[in-house]
Order: sequence, then structure tokens, then C-alpha cells
Amino acid sequence: MTNLWSNHYIFLVVALGLGCLSVAASVIGSSLVLERQSQLGDAIGHSSYPGIIIAFMIIQHRSPFFLLLGAIGAGLVALLLVHWLSKFEAFHYDSLLALVLSSLFGLGMVLMSYIQGNDNYLNSSQAGLQSYIMGQASYLTVDDVILIAVCTVISLGIFYIFYPKIKLVLFDKAFAASIGISPRNISLLNLLLALLIISVGLKAVGALLISSLLITPTIIAMQWTREYKKMLWIAAGSGLFSALVGTWLSTTISKLATGPTVVLCLFILSAISIFIAPNGIIKSKGWIK
Repeated sequence: MTNLWSNHYIFLVVALGLGCLSVAASVIGSSLVLERQSQLGDAIGHSSYPGIIIAFMIIQHRSPFFLLLGAIGAGLVALLLVHWLSKFEAFHYDSLLALVLSSLFGLGMVLMSYIQGNDNYLNSSQAGLQSYIMGQASYLTVDDVILIAVCTVISLGIFYIFYPKIKLVLFDKAFAASIGISPRNISLLNLLLALLIISVGLKAVGALLISSLLITPTIIAMQWTREYKKMLWIAAGSGLFSALVGTWLSTTISKLATGPTVVLCLFILSAISIFIAPNGIIKSKGWIK
């Protein structure tokens, strides 16, 4: 009976955290996909890891809030590096993202190995820091879920306020600029919102997989509709469904990692959608009329 209640409690905590995270990532990630900035989201995810380690080295405690600040700081550094280096014609954009991604993620791994063998950090609670690489959603605490929920409300609230401008910039930059809306500022806002969601989701899904929550739901939605508002609802629903199913599977099947299971559920949904949806391969090729 106690074990049943324990599993039920873990499911509720993890499902709530991943559910909030998936919905926010699905909505915010739509802008990255439509602006063809998907790779930038992946780069931010990898680049945020050293910020977590540096924040831990400063406070020597795994406080969710301070680790979030560290991840955001490192993500901002990555964005600034990409922006600065993109001014030089010698750098191709894809190569530039790979350079920043690998360099900062490598820095995080070096710092992680440094504190593991350093006597100054022996008394610090560093055991869970490696979970930020692949994610460990089953170890989410109530404090983690509260932080995820707060960031979800903030990001979705800002997105809702700026929704008309965001939609206009995504589909008609020239007209948006002509009526005084800055496409550059709106794109920057989208990146900052993505950075917030990526940073708060690292513990749950990990630096290597967080971009899947941002990108895959929109890919699913695009197979079913071309209307932006419907696309957002389908993306959010796909993300939430995958989060709940993935959490349920990982709590009922022992030794099944939650984050990768959620990502796998998203992949299965995307594969099905790509083949059978109205805008999918089969109907677009005219195989079914």
C-alpha cells in the first residue's frame, strides 16, 4: 500500500512538472521552428550546462533557483557569442552553432570532472549534477515543479501578450516592420523565452534532449494544419500527451528513463503524423485521395 502511494505521488509530481514544461516548450518552440532557428535551441540547451556547474561551484548547493540562473547566464553567453561571430563572413551559421555548442558543453564537462576530484567540493551535494546532461525527471522535487510551473506561467503569459506581434513577424516581417513592429526585437523575445524554458527543463529532460520538446511538437502540428493558432493547440496537446504517457510508462516499467521515454513518445507521434496527416507524406504525394 505504501509503495503504491509512493508511485502515485511520484507520478503526480513528475507528470505535473513535465506536463507544464512540455506545453510551454511546445508553444515557445513553434517560433524557433517557423523562423528556422531549431538548431539554435539545441545549441542553447548544450551551452547552458556549464552555467549550472559554475553556479554550483559558487554556492556549493543544488538550489534549483540558483542553478536556473546559472543556466540562463550561460545561455545568454552562447547567444551573444553566436550573434558576435555571425558578423564575420568566415563562419557558416551551422558551423558556428556547432562550434559554440561543443565548446561550451565541453567546458561544462571539464568543470564537472574538476569538482568531482577536488577536495573543496567533497562536502557539497554534487551527486545530481550529471542528471542535467541526460535528465532525471523521476527525481524532480516539489521545488523543481514549482519553479517549472512559475517559468511556464511567465513564458506563456508573455507569449500571449505579444501573440499578435509574434504571429505577424513570423508570417510577414516586411509588413510588421512597416507598421512599427521590430522583427529583430520579437525574434530576440522568442529566443529569451526559449532560453528560460530550456534552462528550467534541463534537470527533467537534460541538455541533450531538451530541444526535442521545443521542436518535435510543432513538426507534429504542421502535418495537421497550416493555421497558426490551431498549430499551437495541436503542438501543446502533443507535448502534454507525450509527457503524461512517457511519465506513466516510466513509473510502471522499472528502470525506464522518463525524459527519453517522453521524447520517444513524441517521435512516435511525429512519425505517425508525417505519414497519415493531411499534410503528411502519403496524402501530399497523392498516394491516397
